[in-house]
Amino acid sequence: MKNKKNYFLIAIFLGIIITSIFLFSKITKAQAQTDLIGSFTATPSGEGFLLKWSAPQANFCFPIGSMWTNKFTASGQQIVYPQYPTTYTLFCFNNRTKSFQSKEVIITDKDLKPKIDLVAVPEKVGGLGDTVFLNLYILNKGDIKYCQPVDFYQYWQTKVGAQEFLNLGKVDIEKYVFAARVRPIRLTDFVVECYNEKGELRARDISRVTVNYTRYQDGLMQALRSGNQVNLSWQIPSSSGATYCLLSRGSDMNNYYYVNPTGSLTLPLASSQQDFFALDCFNSNDYLVKQTYAEPTTASSGSATSCVPKGEFVVYDPSLGNINEKCCPGLKETKVNDLFGVCQ
Repeated sequence: MKNKKNYFLIAIFLGIIITSIFLFSKITKAQAQTDLIGSFTATPSGEGFLLKWSAPQANFCFPIGSMWTNKFTASGQQIVYPQYPTTYTLFCFNNRTKSFQSKEVIITDKDLKPKIDLVAVPEKVGGLGDTVFLNLYILNKGDIKYCQPVDFYQYWQTKVGAQEFLNLGKVDIEKYVFAARVRPIRLTDFVVECYNEKGELRARDISRVTVNYTRYQDGLMQALRSGNQVNLSWQIPSSSGATYCLLSRGSDMNNYYYVNPTGSLTLPLASSQQDFFALDCFNSNDYLVKQTYAEPTTASSGSATSCVPKGEFVVYDPSLGNINEKCCPGLKETKVNDLFGVCQ
């Protein structure tokens, strides 16, 4: 009876040992599945992110979802360039233990480096500038909330040319398109800056519009003030091949007048004396062949006085206007720079 009791105790003892070994193996296997991948990280690197992984207990690893790497090693690194929030998944396997594990890293909006591109079409314009369309493309949104134009223009000529651009103000790019129509009358840089919700600057871009003066000719149009009106007259040489023209004014960039190459027109005087008129003339193939420009002058004894009134500008560069017009009598000409002077 005593021997049977001993056998029974031995059986229980052996059962405990076998159960412990089995449970230990299960625990070890579970740990291997949990800790197979030591690390899988993403850190900013230049314009992209460096994905780096290490799985010492794995035989090999490979990407899941997309082929973001062609390396099937247990450790390695890869540069990726996400354009939008992206999840990268790594799968690793151990042949001996038949265990596996997957891990993922997530690139969020806040992780992405914002990238923008302000595009001007066309980038090169005629002597007085053609109509230019500015469009902002969001290449990487990141944490950008809004974008706005930068007003760095010192002279009214360029500021008027950028009028609609400056009027955009703060644009919520999640709701609206950042776009404007402008008419630069000289080489002009258009600058846009983008900010996050905290008001921190996240991106800036510049679009430069250059000027080609080959189609500009001075003296083809006159603009004479008469009371509260401006009388315009113009004559475009027939040798230019122009069949029609578009008349615009600096104080109203949104409206154009379709006119003949030779003609006249009376318009109300703008509230601001700082105004100009531009004439773009096209041939039958809609190709711009001639441009001219005029600033309003006063009339005396039925003829235009060749002088510039108070508060307006004289120009020293023939590409910007009539260099022979000086300040009217009694006014002092103050040089601003090599291009402009002001009558005071």
